[in-house]
Amino acid sequence: MNRPKISIITINYNNVSGLEETILSVKNQTYPNMEYVVVDGMSDDGSDVVLDHEAESINVLIRETDTGIFNAMNKGIANATGDYLLFLNSGDVFTSKTVLNDFINHPNFEGDIIYGDYKFSEGGKVYPDILTPEYFMRSSLPHQSTLIHNRVFKIIGGYDESYKIVGDREHFFKAFLSNKFLFNHVPIPLSLYDLSGISNVPEFKQLKAKEDNRMFQQHLGLFYEDYLDFFRLKKELNIVKGKTIKGIFRRIIKKLKKLF
Repeated sequence: MNRPKISIITINYNNVSGLEETILSVKNQTYPNMEYVVVDGMSDDGSDVVLDHEAESINVLIRETDTGIFNAMNKGIANATGDYLLFLNSGDVFTSKTVLNDFINHPNFEGDIIYGDYKFSEGGKVYPDILTPEYFMRSSLPHQSTLIHNRVFKIIGGYDESYKIVGDREHFFKAFLSNKFLFNHVPIPLSLYDLSGISNVPEFKQLKAKEDNRMFQQHLGLFYEDYLDFFRLKKELNIVKGKTIKGIFRRIIKKLKKLF
């Protein structure tokens, strides 16, 4: 049986109720070879009381101010000793008590960046088996459902702290473009994703778009404009397809499925 050491890292700032849920979810996991690293940015909402109470369940506790989400996550990386690292931030929970064990013992569990799927409070998201640069232009991987081998951070470093929202996406994209790592999809929803996170708050939408553009320019360089043209043409093609009889029929079927 495959039993690599897993470092689960939780960062928290003034989310005491979410912190309690996440700690309980980690404690309840049946997988036997884990360590738990919690990084708290000096919360003043009672999180310290919870952390003191749960001290025996936490292997490494860091309580100090930070400069943002990815600064806190980098502190977790620096203090983790596992073969694989998983970021399960306050408010995020596993989908069941056995899911980490099931995930690690799945036949697809091999490689450097091994990603699963999401459950939301309603519905979920299934990720593709095959990744392309185009995919990363449209989306990212679910860091709450992704186990990252420690060698990834040793080779390309931690998260770029100049990004406030898309640092995880930028890191996945950089790892993918490096062609140094094996990505694999395990078709199991590993975590229940908290949709109230910073990247989903409307007032941060403009900043996220700005950071996305900076990330693509940084990593695509001369090909950045080519990719923008590609997506513009693809969007126009989809609009044309949608106006055909086949496209209209497809939309009607989709609406009927929702109704019934």
